[in-house]
Order: sequence, then C-alpha cells, then structure tokens
Amino acid sequence: MIKPKKAVEKILPYSTPKYARICNLKLDSNENPYGPTKEVLFALRELSQTQICTYPHYGELIDKLAQKFKLKDSEVLPTNGADEALNVIIETYLDKDEELLCFKPTFSMPLLYAQAAQGNVRNVDYYTKWLFDADKLIEQVQSNTKIIYISSPNNPTGECASIKDIEKILINCPSIALILDVTYINFAQNVPDYFSLLKKYDNIFIVKSFSKDCALAGLRLGVIMSREENIRQCKKIISPYSVNVAAVSAGIATLDDFEYENYIKEQIKMSRELLTRGLMQMGFKPYKSEANFVLCDFGKYCEFIYWKLKSNGIIVKQFKNSDILKNCLRITTPRVKDINLFFSALKKKNMIVFDLDGVVFDVTNSYRLAIKETFKHFSNKEISDEEIQQAKDIGGLNCDWDLTQYLLKSHGFYIELDEVIEVFQNIFFNPDLKGSKGIIDNEKLNINQNIFENLSDNYDFCAFTGRPKKEAIYSLEKFNIMKYFCKIVSQDDIEKDKRKPHPEGLNKIKSETIYNDICYFGDTIDDIYAGIGSATTVYGVAKNGTKTAKILTEAGANDIIDDISKLDEFLKLKENIYANS
Repeated sequence: MIKPKKAVEKILPYSTPKYARICNLKLDSNENPYGPTKEVLFALRELSQTQICTYPHYGELIDKLAQKFKLKDSEVLPTNGADEALNVIIETYLDKDEELLCFKPTFSMPLLYAQAAQGNVRNVDYYTKWLFDADKLIEQVQSNTKIIYISSPNNPTGECASIKDIEKILINCPSIALILDVTYINFAQNVPDYFSLLKKYDNIFIVKSFSKDCALAGLRLGVIMSREENIRQCKKIISPYSVNVAAVSAGIATLDDFEYENYIKEQIKMSRELLTRGLMQMGFKPYKSEANFVLCDFGKYCEFIYWKLKSNGIIVKQFKNSDILKNCLRITTPRVKDINLFFSALKKKNMIVFDLDGVVFDVTNSYRLAIKETFKHFSNKEISDEEIQQAKDIGGLNCDWDLTQYLLKSHGFYIELDEVIEVFQNIFFNPDLKGSKGIIDNEKLNINQNIFENLSDNYDFCAFTGRPKKEAIYSLEKFNIMKYFCKIVSQDDIEKDKRKPHPEGLNKIKSETIYNDICYFGDTIDDIYAGIGSATTVYGVAKNGTKTAKILTEAGANDIIDDISKLDEFLKLKENIYANS
C-alpha cells in the first residue's frame, strides 16, 4: 500500500454525508434556506451548449466583483468556493514548519490545509467567550508565524472583529499574511468596511464564499481579494479553470440582484432574533451572533436536545470532539415561517424509558441463544430457557455476560469473564462481518414502529439498557426506530458497580433530559429495583399469571403490561385512570 506524506497521514478528513439527508429542517451547515435569486435559475437555464463544452471565461464575473468591492480587476481571483481560496493562499505562502495562528474554535478547513502543507497550527484560546481580542492574538505571534487566520463573523461562535482590531494586527504584523474570511459578513448588524483595508495594507487577503448569503453552496463559488502582486502569486497555485461555467453564470446573476440580497439579509436577521429570544426564554444560553446561525449552550441537556430535534426531523450541528463546545449546538437560522416548527420540536413532553432486551426487542433467538451457545461451548452441555429465566429472576445478573458466567459456575465450570465475553460476542455480534453480524440479526421487534410514530406527538423516548452502546444502536437502526430515541444510557455509560439494579442509569436520564412525567418499562427484577431506586414509575413486562409477572409485582412494579406490542392501549388506559382519579 502506497503511503501519503506524513503530514497528510496525521490529518482526519472532513466528513460529509454520502447522500442528501431527508429531514424537515436542515440547520447544520449554515446554508441559505431561501435559495438563490430567481435570476440565478434563469441564467443556468440559458447556458448554451457552447458554454458548457468550452472552458469558462472569468472576465465579466471579475469585473462585477471588482465593481462591488471597489477594487481593480487585478485584485480579484474567483475560486471554487471559499475552501479553495483558503487552500490556495496557504499553499502559496506557508512553508514547512511555519505556523498558522488562529483563535480556537474556528472554521476547520484552513487548519487542515496548513497541516497538509507541512505547516504547524497554533490555536489561541479566548480570554472571554466569545470576544475577539486582537492584543491576545498579537501576543502569541512567534518568529515562525507566517499566516494569521481570522473568520469574522467567526464560525462557529458568531462574533465579529472590529475594523480597528483587524487594522491593529495588520500594523503590528506587517510580514505576516492575514487571511480575513468574511463569508458571513453580510449578516452582521453593522457591517465593517474591511475592504477599505485592501488599499492600505499589502499583507491582507480577504476571502468570501457565495454559499451563504447568495445561496450558491451547490455550485461552489468564492473569491480572494488582495493586492495585485499577491493575486499574481496565488495564480501560480490555483488550477486555471477551477470555477465552472455554471458557477460563473450564477455569480454574475446574483451580483446583479441587490434587492434580493437585501431581502435575504433582513429575513436572516429577523430569524436570528426570534431564534435567540426563544432559546433564552426556554432557559438556555444562546451567544450573540452576527452570522446566519446561533451557537447555543444547552449545558447537561445538550445531547438530549440534539436527539430530540433529530427525532423531529431537525438536524443541527453537534461538536462531539470539542471540549470547549461539548455542551453547544450550532443552529442555522431557519426561515422565519419555520421558527415555530423548530420550537414546537423542543416542547416538553412525557418521557418513556425502555429497557431494550425483552421489551423493545424479542431476544429469544439472540441474547438467549448466545447464552445457550456460550454455555455449551465451555461445558459441552445444554441449558434450558427455564434455568436461564430462573437465574434472571434472582436479580443482580442483568448483564448477560455475568449471567452466563454465573450459570457456568453453578454447573461447576469456572471460566474467566474475559473468556466468556470473547466467545459470547463472537456468537452474538461482530460488526466486522460482512452480511449478518451474528445472531443479533435473529432479533424481532416487539413494539411496532407505527406505535413509536403515533406516540411521538406526546412522548419522548429513551433507553436504559445493559447492552453495550454499539449493539443498542445497531438494533435500533436496523429496525428504523433509532430516530425516535432522544437518549441511550448503556452499560458503557455506567460504572460496573452502578449498573442495574442500581438506579444510576435512570438517575442520569432524569438529570440530563427535560420532561413532564416519566415512566420505565423493564422485564427483570433488576429493572424494577432500578425504577424504585430512582423514584420512577416502573412497569413490568411479563405475561399475566407467569412466575415472572408475580416476581415483578412483588418487587414493586407499579403495574404489569401483559403485551408490550399493545403499549399504546396500555398508556391510553393509564391516562384515562389518571384523568378520572
């Protein structure tokens, strides 16, 4: 296998979805929900066969960009999106072991390009969230600092740097290239005249994308603006025809429609204000934004809110790998008419928490079979369903690995838990297998997907399970019901000595979610004890008249549901009882 250069090998690629995601509101990529001006659509329809089969010419687009930003045409370079603009500048000016300096967090692509160019990236932390501080950035400049990257308004934090701060950096760092990414600048309340700095300083590069305000994300159009000599150097790096003819035509058309540009600005500002105000009224912490998105701190409820929105078909940006943003979501401003749809998805509901095995999933031919096969592997003996159930009814053996080891030990076979787990997992679930992943694929769904759909108007759903999280997610996704679950607490999330029957998992759900009333459905004595320990209404799942039903009732279950497939009928009955009590 041929290896890339070391600098590239260390980089994590920017992940993009393979296919368009079907959703009600796509608020994760800061795209313009209003779409481009109709003039763009007319221009694209008018493209001739000759234009498409020949290389593009950029003269008219360059002339219009130069006119708009009051520059010479030699100071403008169209690019394939702002991403290419950033890459071209970095490739042109950053040598091996030289440094790109920027605030953290910010847009990730220039950092990746700097690493690919074998340069170093040094992040500067904010003194105050999220307040741009030119002095702090200047203090961090070192002898090998070659480029300073500033996004203003910054993505994902939303703050804008003043023209005074930008000028201070240019004056104090005359030998350093300052990349000023103004992709979101048209959404700012008071737009700084950054472009006037191009006349005064020869070390500034202004980069702009037309994906956001002009809604040309699918066509990829950007621009570099700088002194003529800087543009000449960048032309040595850029592909000669990197901007396609459709993007050129769309760019010309959108630059002509000033009225639509102003309409979009006003709509986004109005939506941003409504979004910010609504989040504040709900008790969350949205940060002031000058862009077409709002970064909001949801605290300990962040994961729950993310999945609650997703279960309602609303996708927002989550920051899984960032400590500083771990409790934050970035929300693209929706259309004004969709604001109510967004907040409707956040309304407080009743909560149902499910144990998965034996409740949501019929595990007779998966977990139960894995117990039998693992037992047989070590003992060369068969074990019955009755004996397995008897062991479960004892309590304290909610994890099937522990249960299998207990059964082996009770028959005189003393096997280390690691050995039990290895054999069990090879039988039950191996995600690396092609096709079937193991007998996990024998599982059936106890609760029809339609029931989740029908109940979702009034209920949020969570899972508290002894499964490892990968197995829980695999089965939920396989049956297409993962989309209904707002939070999953698995054995991976709980210390071993605090797993069921300990209430820690339910307590975690209760403290990290928002709800009106909450109840828990489980099929073992450990589930009942966990529910009681967390002061949660707990319902046992068992056939009426069976020994298990009696055990769950005696353990303290509030009631027994005989057939979990009729969950909707059971809940309706409970609602009627409460309404008449």
